[in-house]
Amino acid sequence: MMGMALLTAIALASPTTAVPRVDATTAWRGLVVVLVSPSDDDVSRNALVRITGELAAARFRTITLPIDPDGDVLSQIETAADAQSATAAFAIVRGGDPVSGPVTIWVSSGVTGTTTIRRFSVDRGQVDRSATRLAVQSVELLRASLAGLWPAPPVARAPETFTRATPPGPRLAIALSVGRITDFGEAPGFWSPRIAVSWGRPDGLGVRLTASGFGPGADVSSNMGSAHIGRAILTLGLVRSARSDRTVQPTFGVAAGAQYLAVHGTSPPELGHDPSALSALAMASLGIAVALGPRLAAVAEADGMMVWPPAKVRIGDVDVATFDRPSLFTHLGLRATF
Repeated sequence: MMGMALLTAIALASPTTAVPRVDATTAWRGLVVVLVSPSDDDVSRNALVRITGELAAARFRTITLPIDPDGDVLSQIETAADAQSATAAFAIVRGGDPVSGPVTIWVSSGVTGTTTIRRFSVDRGQVDRSATRLAVQSVELLRASLAGLWPAPPVARAPETFTRATPPGPRLAIALSVGRITDFGEAPGFWSPRIAVSWGRPDGLGVRLTASGFGPGADVSSNMGSAHIGRAILTLGLVRSARSDRTVQPTFGVAAGAQYLAVHGTSPPELGHDPSALSALAMASLGIAVALGPRLAAVAEADGMMVWPPAKVRIGDVDVATFDRPSLFTHLGLRATF
C-alpha cells in the first residue's frame, strides 16, 4: 500500500513541473525502470517527477517499481532491469534523516553493462533547490549511461543577421558618340561628335560634362554668296542612371551650357570674314545603354536643346540661317566605366 501511495504522489507532485505528452505512436529509444523508495520526502519526490519528465522528453518509456532501501539496492536494481529487459534501471534512495540525510543515486545501464553510484548531500530547508540539483545530476548520469541512445542536444544556431548591402561608390564614365543635330526652325542640320564625362554612383545622380562640335559643319548660301557654319556646344548638368545591374539601362539628364556659332564667308571673296555668336543653352536628355560587359556599354541618346538669345546668319541682306527654335541631337556611341 505504501508503494502504491508513493507512486500516486509522484504522479501528482509539483504542479509547476509538467511531464511532456508523448504520442502513442512515438518510437521509443528504450525502457527505463524507475525504482521508488517508500520513504516520503519532498526532495526525492520532486526530483523523480522532473527526471521522469526528462526521460519522456528523450523518448524513453518508464516503468515505476518499489524498492526496499534496507535490502541490497544493487541486486534489486540489476534484478529489476533483467526482469523487464530494460535498457537501464534507476533509483534514488534517501538514507538517514528523511529531511537532511544524503541521497544516493543508482544507475544500472544495459548499454555499458555498468552500475554507477553517486551520493548527493541535501541542503536543509532548500527543497526546490535541492530537488533541481538532484534532478540535474541524475539526468547527467542517465545520459552518460545511455550513451548513443540519448538524443544529442540541439545545436544552437547563430541568430540570423541582415546587413544592408553597401552601395557601390561613385564611378567615372566616359562616353564617345556621334550623331546629328536637327533644328526645328530655319537652321541647317549638323553632324557632330560628342564626348561626355560623368561622375556618380550607379543607380543614382551624377554630374556630367558634355562637349560636341569639331564636326564638318554646314554650308548655307543665297543669291549673294555662301558661308560655312561651325557649331560647338558645351554643357554641365546632372544625369540619373537606373537598373545598372540589368542589360538595358535607361538614363535621364538635364543640363545648361552654351552654344558657339562660327561663320566663315566663302564666296564672293569680299564676303569672307569670320563673325561668331554665343548663346545660352538648356538641354534635357533621354537615353538607353545596353551593357556589353561589366564596364562597357553601347549608348543611344536624344538631347532636346533650346538656345537664347536667338542667333542669325545673314549673307548681304538675306537671313540664311536662324537659330531660335528647339533642336534635337540624336547620337550613338560607346561608354566605358572606370
